[in-house]
Amino acid sequence: MKKRKSFLLSLCLVALSVTGLFQAASAHIVPPEAYHPVAEAHRKIAFFVNLNPVLWDLVEIECARIAAEYDGLADAEGDHYRQAIRRLFEAIELEASISVPTPALRKETARGVFELSTQAVAHLIELHLALAEDRLADYETAGTSFEAARQIWEAFTHEVRATDPEGFRRIGAAWLEASSALGYPGLLGAGMKLADTEIFFSAAQTIQEYLRANFGSSFSAQDGSRLIALPVHSPTFDAMASVPPKLPPGSNINKQLPRPRQLLNFSERGVDESETVLIALGDMLFDSPLIFGEPARSLQMSCNTCHNKGTINPNLFVPGLSSRPGGMDVNSTYFAPHANNGLFDPLDTPDLRGIKSTAPYGRNGRFASLREFTRNVIVNEFMGREPAPVVLDALIAYINEFDFLPNPNLEPNGKLSRLASDASRRGELLFNKTFPQMNDMSCASCHVPSSHFTDARQHDIGSVEGASAYSTDGAMDTPTLLSSLYTAPYFHNGQLPTLGSVVDWFNDRYELGFSDAERADLTAYVEAVGAGEESYEDTLFTLEAELEEFMFFLSSYEYIQEIGDTDLAATLFKTVEDEIRAHKWDIQDMRYMPVLNELEDIMKRAYEAQVAQDPKTVAALVSDYRALSDEYAGIIN
Repeated sequence: MKKRKSFLLSLCLVALSVTGLFQAASAHIVPPEAYHPVAEAHRKIAFFVNLNPVLWDLVEIECARIAAEYDGLADAEGDHYRQAIRRLFEAIELEASISVPTPALRKETARGVFELSTQAVAHLIELHLALAEDRLADYETAGTSFEAARQIWEAFTHEVRATDPEGFRRIGAAWLEASSALGYPGLLGAGMKLADTEIFFSAAQTIQEYLRANFGSSFSAQDGSRLIALPVHSPTFDAMASVPPKLPPGSNINKQLPRPRQLLNFSERGVDESETVLIALGDMLFDSPLIFGEPARSLQMSCNTCHNKGTINPNLFVPGLSSRPGGMDVNSTYFAPHANNGLFDPLDTPDLRGIKSTAPYGRNGRFASLREFTRNVIVNEFMGREPAPVVLDALIAYINEFDFLPNPNLEPNGKLSRLASDASRRGELLFNKTFPQMNDMSCASCHVPSSHFTDARQHDIGSVEGASAYSTDGAMDTPTLLSSLYTAPYFHNGQLPTLGSVVDWFNDRYELGFSDAERADLTAYVEAVGAGEESYEDTLFTLEAELEEFMFFLSSYEYIQEIGDTDLAATLFKTVEDEIRAHKWDIQDMRYMPVLNELEDIMKRAYEAQVAQDPKTVAALVSDYRALSDEYAGIIN
């Protein structure tokens, strides 16, 4: 009986923390986190106030959600919270109306909002628990209040679990005891169990005391660069523990399904990736979070997260860093504090197809070489260490193989083929027509059809808001139009949802005077240029292809050993291990899960042996992996 009780307790604690575990896992498709509105609001506030700039309008929305929870529970306390928050916002609004708020005021306001909101959330948990205590005679209403309290507690569990694991277990046990003490109304009058008032009061008191001591009215955020709710007054708090990075609720860094079709030049010409060692190594590094620093590494973010299969991830979204899906502010304090430019300027994720032919690089074309651009992404956008030359060699070798989708609408010189529609043919004439409103230039002046629909230059077309007059800050790189039908939204910041809206923007901006029919024809042309065959894979079942790709990754093993790069070898094994763990849940036939578990374990042991500098064991494990993978090739899906 004692073992069974212990098992149930462990099961409950796992259930209480499952939300956090989902995001910590290296999952292929991470289920969206489901939070109580108050817990979600606090987690977002905690994320937003640590950014520079702080998006105060978003913070105010989340504060309003916390305040709304007070309504009907404790109106006076809710009014007090609203008024205190409003005073903080009024101070920063006043300064913003005169000039840009100073860093000191921004930090002071951020701290004040965070501390008040943390205190309010802890108080709301107490209010719901107290309401449950008052209603113990009514199982349904008491249970509703208790469940609200437990769900709001999720606002603090990530930090408590990391820095006070003993306290986390203790409070988890108290939640379980209180839940059990609620009683049970029975089924059709049978099996009814009355609430155990004494046990419920005792368990609730344990929770309330912890909340009051650590997050109550005296809560103050620790000094430092990051505002975070830590249980510093718990006797079991570990001041040396670190809190794993966590994205705010509403984030989506999943790869898209169905997967985009990826064309690699060498593969299209009949070459096997296992015989292109540097490309295979680059393929692995493109999928590896280990080339980045924190927090991207712990969040399992790789190049492939944003540039899914070498194109874009239209679902990418992080509240506070994204203005719309498909882009993110990469110069933020969250991913790279040292490279923060102090602006909220999210960029739409650029397509990497055909990238070897679309220099310069970066949305504003600030990098002349792909190598320089790739290094900047690793070091200055995602806090990675300075990459070894072979890392950049491999990544560039792989990325340079990305090609555009085949497009039967186009001839090799960029002109429309016989297969193009009549509307697109009329649009082609408009595309090449010069306009005095555009300094006697045409669309084709920048998007040169014979040069992959780009001119390799930067132009200020007036799409950048806030750029000062006569500055170069508004100039953006000319993007290719090839394969663009599948890379919405458009412009550097993703402000336009469709290619048709791009046509409308130019028509309005430069007063071109297009008729409705002309706008439709020009849109048909751009869509014909941006089209491609089989843009997405025709299956949702990706495991077989992933296992084949992992074997390609491992084909670089002998080369890595030959050049003696032990760190790169460890990256190889750890990346394959993590990728198997992520993708094995895509399996369709569960009979083969033990095989995937064994493949994962082999890579885990290879990584450990590599770290321990045991090359003989590493070689044997690589051989074991290859043999097992070959045995089940084409079978596991």
